[in-house]
Order: sequence, then C-alpha cells, then structure tokens
Amino acid sequence: MPADDLPHDLIVIGAGPAGCTLATLVKKYAPERRVLLLEKEPGPRHHIGESLLPGIVPILKEMGVFEKIDGAGFPKKIGANYVWGADRTVWENDFNEVNVTEMIRRFGKIPERIEYAWQVRRSRYDEILLKHAEENGVEVARGAKAIALIEEDGAVAGLETLEKDGPRRRRSAFVADCSGQAGFLSKFRGIRDYHASLRNVAGYAYYRGAKWKYTYSGHPDKTKIFVCSTGPGWFWYIPIDDGVISVGFVTTVENLKASGLELEALFARELAACAELAPLMADAERVADFDGTGESFFSHSDWSYLNREAAGPGWLAAGDAAIFVDPILSTGVTLAHVGAHRAAYTLVSHWAGAAAERELLWKDYGAFCRESAAQYFVMALFWYGHDKDAAHWWAEAGKVQRAWLPVVQSDKAAFVTVSAGLTQHYDRLFSASSLFDETPTRPEDYPFYVEVLKDAPGGAPVCRFGPDDAPRLLAAYALEITFLPAAANGRLRPVKRARFLKEDPQDAVRDALNPRRFVTRYHEYLLEALDGSRPMKDLGALLGGKGVPAWWWDGPGRKFIEELAVQGVLSAGVGERA
Repeated sequence: MPADDLPHDLIVIGAGPAGCTLATLVKKYAPERRVLLLEKEPGPRHHIGESLLPGIVPILKEMGVFEKIDGAGFPKKIGANYVWGADRTVWENDFNEVNVTEMIRRFGKIPERIEYAWQVRRSRYDEILLKHAEENGVEVARGAKAIALIEEDGAVAGLETLEKDGPRRRRSAFVADCSGQAGFLSKFRGIRDYHASLRNVAGYAYYRGAKWKYTYSGHPDKTKIFVCSTGPGWFWYIPIDDGVISVGFVTTVENLKASGLELEALFARELAACAELAPLMADAERVADFDGTGESFFSHSDWSYLNREAAGPGWLAAGDAAIFVDPILSTGVTLAHVGAHRAAYTLVSHWAGAAAERELLWKDYGAFCRESAAQYFVMALFWYGHDKDAAHWWAEAGKVQRAWLPVVQSDKAAFVTVSAGLTQHYDRLFSASSLFDETPTRPEDYPFYVEVLKDAPGGAPVCRFGPDDAPRLLAAYALEITFLPAAANGRLRPVKRARFLKEDPQDAVRDALNPRRFVTRYHEYLLEALDGSRPMKDLGALLGGKGVPAWWWDGPGRKFIEELAVQGVLSAGVGERA
C-alpha cells in the first residue's frame, strides 16, 4: 500500500462546514503546516442542515469566505416563526425585530443593517467552503475515504484510505474527525453519551411550486424558517434556492413505531393534516432527483449526544462528529463552525506553545464543545417538555443568556440571542479586550452587539448599590483555567474563569445555566470580599490594601458587582434595593 513521501501535520476527514473551517483556519494561522482535507464524495454532495444562524458570520469573515457566501444568491434568513401547541398563533422571532425594538427603546434610532444568516442548498454551500479552503493552500483529496486508523504507541499517527488510485497509507501528526454523525473516529471509540429524551427521526423532501405565506416564511429576499407542531411531531418549512422549499417532519422513535407506518407515509399523512402547511403544498410537486441523488425522500436519525472526549493523542473531533443537538433550533452548522474554529485555535496553540500547556488546551477544547452544545440542549429539552407557552420558552432562554452574558434583555430578545448562536461572541468583544488589552474581534463588524449592549459590559459603569449596601454572594464558585482566542495570530491565551454553582456542574446540560465570568486577580480579591459583611463604602479601601488601583474599583469593579446581580448570584445585603 503506497504512502505519502512526507507526513502531513493535519489530516481532516470530511469536507463539510467543520472540516473546511478547521483546515482553512489552520492554514491561515500556520501556513507552514501541511494540511490535507479528505472528502469521500468525488463532487458536491447532498446534506441536511439548510437553515443557518448569524453566529457563523464572524467565523466566515475570519476565514475570508463571507463575501463568497453572501454573494452566492442564497435567500437571506432574518429569523424564525413558530406555531406550536393548541394555540395556533404565530410566534415571531426575527433578528431584525430585536435590533429595531431594542435600539429604538434604548437609543431612539434604527440600525444601519440587520444581522442575518442564509437558507442554503448545502451542496452549494459546502462546495464554496471546500474550494475556498483549496484556494488558501489546503490540499484536497476528493473521492478519498478513510477506512482505518494508523496507531502507534497509543496515539493516532495517520490513516489508511481508499482513493481514486487505490489504497494509501497517509501519516499525520494529527487526524481530525469531521465526518459528521457517522463519526469515523469518535463514534467507534465508545465515547458518545446519547440523550435518551431526544431520540428523534426526521423525514424530508424538496418541493417546487409551494406557496409563500409571509407570516410563516418571511419575504423572498428576507426569509424565515417556519416551525409548525403536529400531534406526533413538528415540521420545518425552509425556502432555499431556485424556488425550492425544504419540508421536513421530525418525530420520536416511539411515535413512529406507534403509528404503524413507514416514515414517508407518516410524513405524508401529517403534512396533509397540517392546517398551516397543507394549503401551501396544494400545487407543489416533489423534486424527484434532488442534488443528483436519485432520491425524492430522505431520512435522518437525530440522535442527540455529547462526546465525553473530543480529543486524544493525535486526534480530535469537531462538528457532528463531536456533538449533535436536536434540529429544533437549526444549530448543526453553527456548532460545526464554532467547534472547528476552536479546534483550529487549539491546534495552532498546541504547536506554538509550551508542552506543559497542551494538556490544559485539549481539556479546555473538550469542555468548550460540550458547553457550546449544552446551551441548545437546555432549550431543546424544555421545548420537548410539552410546554406550549412561548413566554415560558423565552424565559428559559433568558436564564441561559444571563448565565453567559450579564446583560438585561427582554426574555424574547434573550431567546433570539441564544437561538441565533450569538452568545459566544459577546465573550470575545466584552471580556477579551479588557483582559488582554486588545480586541480579538472587530466591534464594527457587529452592530447588534455594540449598539444593543452599549450600556452593558464594556460600557460606562452603572452601580445600583448604595454605600451602605453589603453585597453578598448567593452561590459558591469555582475558579478554573480556560482560554480566549486572539484573532491576530490564531492562538488561545489562558485566562481564569469563575463558575457560580447554582446548578450541578457535573450535569453537562444543566451546567449551561451556571453563570460564569472571566476574572483577573482583582476580580478574585473582590469575590473574596463579597460575604455580606462589608458595605460598598468600605470595599474600595479593602481592595486598595491588596494593591487594587482606585480606577479599577470605581469602574470595572463596581460594574462587575452589578453584572453578578444580573446573573442572580449576588444580593445587595441588608440595604438591598429593588
């Protein structure tokens, strides 16, 4: 079996959003590294996951591919509409509405532009990403299938592949499993924890001639995904390119068995009975050969899971190969881009940093993958808990939003913030700049963040506690080492984080509701003092005795206290105010 003359630094299995993001960013920040991207299909291939979220936009810009995606003619997505439960009123959630209402309420002005994503035909979207990776120096092998691992001394050292010219042995310092739910490497290592409450299956097809209803799908140039419940499940209705509508039905394994029908028959029965969708489909024709697959109906098992490990000696997993959350919030592609972005930074930092830091880096990468997915797990589990009240859903999102971001938003705005995949970028804008004295992301790229949160972290301090109030922590906290990205060089820098233990931190999903804050030594001194015995008027002097400068207490310190109160982990003490 022939082998490469030279080993690669990184071989990536799978050229979807995760694989292309990882390969492109590694090549951007470590151009001297030899990176190979394997794609088992010889050309563009069909894939589910067509409705994207704005949380991917900063990553696409960092990759240098945003303009290509934005100019590809995909319908822009400005939000999602829902009809759920017995009350068939449409619940509207759109990115533009949050921007406009929040900005007018706070600042009396309309934003210059909205935040948006796209509804895409994945074969085209993924192909743009793949060609962009190749244009940026990534080696690409199409029609190359990974068939076995090469392992030496307990570490992955490469792959055996089956390619156009026959079998090969390809050696590599790292192998990245970005092969989706198939999980070439990760699934078969027995490290997946499946969530028993989210055992669903999806059946879907594509139609031409389906009607538009703007309260469901938005406008042709500014679309929304429409989500509609039925008795045994729910439908998605997604306008993608060339006048094609993607229609999918999600149900539990138990409901499918109880129906006594095949999935396609249950799909047809429920679609015909759906008062919202049936009129729109009256004149629609199913696409008989979508994306050259020769198929007109597709199925997918949505087994939601978290990997206990996302990396090990010589290997890592990203995207669906590491985590998968039920599609109710359209998070799959976002988690793929976000996880692969972090994987790229971790690899570059591994190569550039001290050996003593590497174990921490990879441990943090695994934690990052689980934490990114856990926010959506909380929402999906609540959603499937048969609660039909939108206000309750929004309130649950408010808990998640405040745990990660100490900002006062309406519950509905919080729902859009979390479900749009935006929370991870707040950390970078409002924490990283103050900790590193640099700006890892450019605020001008994110008018939503800057304008809506102008008086939030990073803005002028506003302390609601009086001089006689004695702030008191309401939850224990743990200090841990984590990392923040510095986009200037694609590396991660270690920081301390305080995680406040309101929920069981060992429960990966419930831990998403535990507030967390990046902290410096000054923050640690302040946390130690917040025991309810010291009034505000005495805290400055106490901190000054520990070498904390007055400017820090008068600004970031007081702001930190207010933010902890927003997160529900701090009381004002005896003089507590409303």
